[in-house]
Amino acid sequence: MSTLNPAVQDALCDATISEDGLTLTLAGQLDRATYQATAKAIEALGGKWNRKAKAHLFTRDVREVLAGVLDGDRLPKKNPLAFFPTPEPVVVEMFKRIWPWPNGSRFLEPSAGEGAIADLLWGKHSVYADCVELDEDRAQTIRKKGYPVVGSDFLAFTPETPYDYVLMNPPFTAEGDPQAYITHIEHALKCLRPGGELLAVVPGGFAWLTRQRVAAFREFCTKHAQSPLHEFVPGTFKASGTDIATCLIHITKPEEAAMPAPAEQPKKDRKSSKKMEVAEMSEPVVEEAAAAPVAAELPGTPTLLPEQPAPAPTVTPILDGSTSSVFRLEQLVPSPLNPRKQFEQSALEELAESIFHKGLMQNLVGRVAENGQDVEVVAGGRRLRALKVLAEQGRIPADYPVPVRVQPLTDLEALQLATAENVERRNMTPIEEADAFAQMVALGATPEDIALRFGYNLRTVQQRLVLAEGLGEDGRKLFADGTIGLGQAQVIAQSAGPLRKHVVAEAKRGGSISSLNSLIKRSSFLVEYAKFDVRASKLEVVGDLYGDSPARFADPKAALACQMDWVKARATDLEGKKEQHFVEVQVQNKDYLSASYDEYTSYDAPKELLGTVILVSSVTGEVKETRVARKSEIKSHEAKKQAQERKQAATEASGSEGGAIRKSAWTDGHMARASALRTSLLGDHKRAVALTILSMLEAAPVSLRASLSHAQATPIPAGLDRLRQIDVKVSGALAVTGEAAPKKPLGLRFGYSAEGKEAYAVLQTLLTLSLEELLDIQSVLIAQAVGGWSEYNPLHAPYEFVSRLAADTGATVAFRLTDAHLKAYPRDRLLELAADAGIEQGHGLEGEMSKLATNKDIRAAILQHADALAERGYVPPIARFPEVVGPDPVDVAYRADAKAVVLRLSDVQLDELLEDLGYDTTNEDVTASGLNLIQQEIDDMDDEELRGWEALKRLAAQLGPDQTAAD
Repeated sequence: MSTLNPAVQDALCDATISEDGLTLTLAGQLDRATYQATAKAIEALGGKWNRKAKAHLFTRDVREVLAGVLDGDRLPKKNPLAFFPTPEPVVVEMFKRIWPWPNGSRFLEPSAGEGAIADLLWGKHSVYADCVELDEDRAQTIRKKGYPVVGSDFLAFTPETPYDYVLMNPPFTAEGDPQAYITHIEHALKCLRPGGELLAVVPGGFAWLTRQRVAAFREFCTKHAQSPLHEFVPGTFKASGTDIATCLIHITKPEEAAMPAPAEQPKKDRKSSKKMEVAEMSEPVVEEAAAAPVAAELPGTPTLLPEQPAPAPTVTPILDGSTSSVFRLEQLVPSPLNPRKQFEQSALEELAESIFHKGLMQNLVGRVAENGQDVEVVAGGRRLRALKVLAEQGRIPADYPVPVRVQPLTDLEALQLATAENVERRNMTPIEEADAFAQMVALGATPEDIALRFGYNLRTVQQRLVLAEGLGEDGRKLFADGTIGLGQAQVIAQSAGPLRKHVVAEAKRGGSISSLNSLIKRSSFLVEYAKFDVRASKLEVVGDLYGDSPARFADPKAALACQMDWVKARATDLEGKKEQHFVEVQVQNKDYLSASYDEYTSYDAPKELLGTVILVSSVTGEVKETRVARKSEIKSHEAKKQAQERKQAATEASGSEGGAIRKSAWTDGHMARASALRTSLLGDHKRAVALTILSMLEAAPVSLRASLSHAQATPIPAGLDRLRQIDVKVSGALAVTGEAAPKKPLGLRFGYSAEGKEAYAVLQTLLTLSLEELLDIQSVLIAQAVGGWSEYNPLHAPYEFVSRLAADTGATVAFRLTDAHLKAYPRDRLLELAADAGIEQGHGLEGEMSKLATNKDIRAAILQHADALAERGYVPPIARFPEVVGPDPVDVAYRADAKAVVLRLSDVQLDELLEDLGYDTTNEDVTASGLNLIQQEIDDMDDEELRGWEALKRLAAQLGPDQTAAD
């Protein structure tokens, strides 16, 4: 902690702080050094620079703390709780080791920070984790995310019911506790049930430090490891604010065992503490044992209190009691057990030259050969070969005296000794080292023995053994030739069966490690894709010792059978849901899953046709659900819809359900209505101005054209007459057309000049007219743009905008029946029209007209009354404006209130409504858009159905105040 320097104190005194204490804005321009020091002080107070806000933002009110600092208090210690958020790759690595877990498993995240592990647990698996967090601000952040915070100080936390899993990133150190992570993990084990699993991030030094407490705890973790220690790549935590090396341990709480507890930590001065820290981050150093540790009890287990700690595993030196003798060079033979098989001739010659001039500076090591006369050189094979080179060159005699340390050795001891020498000098290739380890195992050594003797991590030894066993001759040749590196060799070693052939071929083509792993991933049934209970299935899982490729099933056919059982059950469950028009299961023999573009689509598909296709990859086992509609059904649906719309339009226009009337008659009706509406708008200046504004806003482009070029032409003689009168006053400058039904009443044309000289000239002409005359011109032009219809498909009633406008203006349609119009009517429609017109003279509807043989005769009979019908203002149904009936205001209010109620419901209540509507609430897509789905359902319901929705009424009643009509 530190106090502020005067320049920083002045800068903070001049700063502006918002009323809530969450925003601090510096005043003026500070010099670079002062700004950097001030920014550092603000950061210590918890502020972060926000470029958009151009200020430092805080998560809590900083005013009180800042006031204390300005009065002389020290700045808060930065990150006092050693909080470093857990990166996503670390959490994913945890999940890989325990997924899938049994349903209903309980999780705990101690020292949760802002809930990074809980976030991914919920985001990827929809499972909540209980969290414990000491910092109240971070705990509040966790609560806002919806996760339960069950405690504050983790070391004082005791759960009522033990957990199944603890996933943790504990603090590595704490004041007075340099191995705080062990303290936290020991306490976490007390929170687990026997058999429960713990995964924890630990510092990299955990893997090799010999300090008593660390070694004892490492031994416990090794004994109860559920999966091997995983070392994270350097820089994994860099984005979190630290470059410390880290590992992941995965242990199971034993049924009956005692946890090693920390030994009494002696007090150290600053110098000894610094020495300890240096030792912890440097190479392993063997320390003398301190006082015996006191065992800490696990819940429900007896306490074991050994008088002395269990001795750490030791290695007996192979050369104990050996003696050194001098032998003739010709008596020495290289050991066949030497794992190093390749020797560069040039390097041997260089070594021979050095020995010739300087002598042999180190003894050879060997054992008496089987013939009893020679000595088999176990260690120093390269020096022996260099001496042989000198002898072959005649530079030293064959009986040249060579010092050799001789001792009786078993084959295993000889192999271990030869390997140790090469390991120390890094003279062996990884393949030679792997073969040496494999030969040791064949001679009776265990991987643990090998790791202990050569100072290797157990996992490294296991990796080398896999490499020796699985690389094969083809892989070895590729490695020896330099075609592949160690990484590719490790991938090949872990592949088997037909897949191995493809992996080797890809490696020959120069495939990288990632491409080989990708090939394995695309060609294997991966455990991560399993929907069934993997543990219950008892299927063999092939793990990846190198941590580069995901675990996969050894028997993909058996795994696929289990997967298909789950898929069939899933399909059966979905078939009962309301939103499923169909459910299909498709097994695809490829790694990339997709529904056929030719058969399915989700674009602009009617909701009632949407179903689910469950895609299953027979290669990787991946299962993917996609919401689509069948294109064939969409096409059929659209055809039926269009036919129904045409029939409905004819029914609405004529009042009956007779045969279809052809387009020409529909167009006649639209033209008659448009002409009537446009005539009614002439001289209605106020409405004309309002319509002009709408057209400029491009409103209702079919009903109200913004350009007369797209308007349908209809006769409006009164409007043309008025334009001609005005045109006379400006000497014909408006160029009023002489056509009876023009699209553009004025013949003015403008060029494409950006200068606008022509337009300005017309403007000056128009300004010579009175406002009344200008408004008259405007009413004629805007009237011509109103009342349009669809020329491509005119078989529809007038748009509601047109009908309402006609009702407002009192537009009256004038229509005279003609033979051309009646030819578009089928027989039944002609008879309906006659009945609608009330023609009772002549042939008579009930008498002779219905008995006429042809449509031509019927049309002729109707046309006998055409003049009379026109005179009395008869308009056929197809040309009338429909009666405009608005919705019941009470029903409108009820529907609006229902939507308001839905907005107040919780997620659980929304799910309840979705289930009542028949939706599958286990589908993430459904729950994510639940509110929109319910709002759409309310829009689609008729008034009676909405008023009868009991589930909504019940939930509305539970809300209490602010009740609406829907309550």
